[in-house]
This record gives sequence, structure tokens and C-alpha cells, in this order.
Amino acid sequence: MPERVALVRCAEYDPTQVEAAVRRSVELLGGMEAFVQPGQRVLLKPNLVRAAPPEKAISTHPTVVAAVAKLVREVGGQPFIAESPGGPYTAGILRASYRKTGMAQAAEESGAELNFDTRAVQVSHPEAKVLYRLDLIQPAVEADVIINLPKLKTHNLSALTLAVKNLYGLVPGTIKISYHAKLQQRELFCQGLVDLLTYVKPALQIMDAVVGMEGEGPSGGDPRPIGAILASPSALAMDIVAAALVGFDPLDVLTTRVAVERGLTSGRLEDVELVGDSLEELRVPDFRKGIEAELDPGLVPRFLRRLLRMESSAEGDARGRGLFRALSSGWVWKQLVAMPYATEKCVGCGYCAENCPVQAIQIVDGRARMDGRTCIRCYCCHELCPYSAIELRRPLLGRLLMGR
Repeated sequence: MPERVALVRCAEYDPTQVEAAVRRSVELLGGMEAFVQPGQRVLLKPNLVRAAPPEKAISTHPTVVAAVAKLVREVGGQPFIAESPGGPYTAGILRASYRKTGMAQAAEESGAELNFDTRAVQVSHPEAKVLYRLDLIQPAVEADVIINLPKLKTHNLSALTLAVKNLYGLVPGTIKISYHAKLQQRELFCQGLVDLLTYVKPALQIMDAVVGMEGEGPSGGDPRPIGAILASPSALAMDIVAAALVGFDPLDVLTTRVAVERGLTSGRLEDVELVGDSLEELRVPDFRKGIEAELDPGLVPRFLRRLLRMESSAEGDARGRGLFRALSSGWVWKQLVAMPYATEKCVGCGYCAENCPVQAIQIVDGRARMDGRTCIRCYCCHELCPYSAIELRRPLLGRLLMGR
């Protein structure tokens, strides 16, 4: 049977409109009672990458979270909001994040709890491809049901951050840094994200695509009205439809491409049962990609990947003599991909340096300085900067060849 995705028009964050759209999207899937039983503890997992107000379009909007919580309570479930934002996983960080993102208000209006349990646990995942031992926040392991509440945004590592990528917020605090350091190649990192999905198995995904983020996502881009709520029991099917909604080939999303290679989905829009409103009528034209969206190693032609040492092969090694040896050293690749830079907005707070997985950042004369030789281009600094002071820029050669 094809996996079902509900797509429902929702033009703005008026609470009445959002609640109606969320309710309709879930009813198209059989109603909340198909996913939640009376008495069950239900973790609502929004995207709260950092403490920012809802109008920035960085986080899942509180009206969406409140609407889902109300539906859970109607069928007798006990909803609680849990997430591990970027940075340390502490009660203080959670409190600030809940307040700034509007989650505190959403909880108050809907009767949901806010999680302040900062325990973490390591679990075994024998079916994984790269993360055989997973670090998760304790509430995710203890919950009876997980409902995934992603925000539709661009992402400089995976092209888009959708339902699969949103589960990374279940990895506690700064352990995310060690994962970035361990999984430095983008494809390897996305393999880890799919490992998270296959372990966590959220029962339901409800996506906030009322206003998304285009450009330098997931936290430095620009809000872009989309006008939709999506719902599905399948994170992969949802990601296929969400990508198509903003004009991406679903396989441009690296997590989806990895899942296709693992036989978890076909990656084809035609294989998804789409219910609700018309995709064509809601499709958004000219949705701006992030600076790295077209440079994922998995999307570069195979011969060029070998040339630039993005993958190893006997043929690539044979070509690595003379001129090709210089090309395959990685220098050319570093000229094509973006490097983070601190702008004049930088106040030298040191948050990026503290959270850099490879210690490639120092604070010099009151401003962050990134070491291009050490930087692994994970863009944690760009994602986490509380002042949006980090820009991504290609070196001169990259700008001449590819623009921007």
C-alpha cells in the first residue's frame, strides 16, 4: 500500500485556522485516535534549533504545537513538549528556548507539559548503518508515542530540513557536536539521521509549512510563505511531498537519497498517496536553496567526485598523478564549498567556539575567527549563532565558477 500524506491549505498562523487545518490533516489519516490511545504519554517534538521568536521562521510555530496538543488531549493522551536545542542540554537552556520560541505559551493554552528532564541514555541499534549506539534524551525513550513536528526549511548540509532531519533534536545537547565530528562527510551524516529515524519510529509527523525558510537555513535564511500543513505516519513520504511542494526533486534531499539506497523508500512522488488539497495549487515557485544545496557529494557527478577525492576508487587513485594529484588533495573541493565567516554582527560571545566539533574557531580581538584548514563545513556555528552573525561564503575560485 502506498504511504499516505495529507496536504492541507493554511494561509496564516491564526489559531482558529491552524487548528482547523491540523485537525483536517489528521482526520484524513484516520484521526488522532489512530495514533494515540487513552493514557499514553505523547512526546511532541518541534524544531527548536535555537531560542528565536516565531516570526523568524526558525522554529515550529507555537500555534501548530498547541493545535496538535489539543488533539492529543481530546483522545485521552498526555502531551508533553520535548526537544534538545543546540548547545548544552540544561534546564536553563530549555526554559529560555521554550519562552522565546513561544512553546511556553503553547503549553499553557493547550494543557501540554514542558519537558525539563535533562537525562540522556545510550541505546543499542544493531540495524543501524553508522550509529550502532545512539545517544538520546531520556524522555524520547520513555514516551509511549512520538509525534514529530518539523518546520519546512532549507539546510546547508541536507538541502532541506524536514521530518527526518528534525529527529536530530532528540540527540542530547553537545553530543550533537561529537556526531558532527564523527560523521564529517555529508552522506555519512545523513546516514546517521536515517539511523535515528529507524530507531525512533515516530508514529505521526505534522509539518509546519505555513511559513517556511528559504536561503541560508536552518536558522540564517529568510521567512517564505508557503501556506500548508502536512501530516503523515511516514517521515520519508512526508519529506518527498514537502520537497516537491517547494520545487525540489525529492532526491535532492540527501536524507531521502540515503533512504532510497537503503531500500526504505522509492523516493518517488508517484508512489505516495496524496490526500487533501492540490499539490499543484500550493506549490511554491523559485524557493531559494541554501548555498550548499547543489554541492552535496552525493549530487556531484561520479567522475567529479573521484577527481575531487569525494570518494575513493582505483580509477581515482590512478588519476591522482601530476595535476590530478593536486586536484584530488581536497584543495579544489574547499574552494567550491562555503566557509563560515563572522560578520560585524559578531560580539565575540564564544558560543560558536564552544560548540565547534573540531575546535576550528577562536575569538580574536572580540570576533570569531574560523580556521579553514580545520573547519569541516558542518555549519554548526552558522546554525547556532544567537546573533545571526555567521555568513557562509565561497572562496574566490568558487564564486567565479559557481556564483555567490
